[in-house]
Amino acid sequence: MSETNIDQFNEVTGEVFAHLYENFPIPVLLRPAMFGIMEHFEGEYDSWNGVTTGATPISKDEVIFGHTVQWLIDSGYLTSGKLPDGYRPEVRTFFDRSRLTAKGLEVLNAVPENLTQRDPIGQRLAQATKSGGKEILRSITTEALALGVQIAARTAGFPS
Repeated sequence: MSETNIDQFNEVTGEVFAHLYENFPIPVLLRPAMFGIMEHFEGEYDSWNGVTTGATPISKDEVIFGHTVQWLIDSGYLTSGKLPDGYRPEVRTFFDRSRLTAKGLEVLNAVPENLTQRDPIGQRLAQATKSGGKEILRSITTEALALGVQIAARTAGFPS
């Protein structure tokens, strides 16, 4: 992954958007390994001794992934299944039953007017993830999030 948090955020956001767009309307599991991020091992609990052994620490890439997906949920771009009652991990990294919201789908189905290419943003993100062009992926992601802000402002009654 990239060096800066914002670069990592944009890459994860673009890859998550592309994955959800290609699978819409079917809910899917989102987890770090699906996007090339090594997952930590939580270890095994020994009920006899009351300790967990074999755990590996969570990586920065995993932390960025978890907080990025949670931000996308909190910002209304996607939904995900609820955690079991009482389970509150420090950083959530598995998001089951994830799907684009109406806002997320509207952003990814949009075709910006200033482009000569007339493909929806979601389709362009999917193509960028397959081609491996991280700069293009980041650029399209930034465009998608900016469009999301415009849509939210318009919905709130602000002029565009």
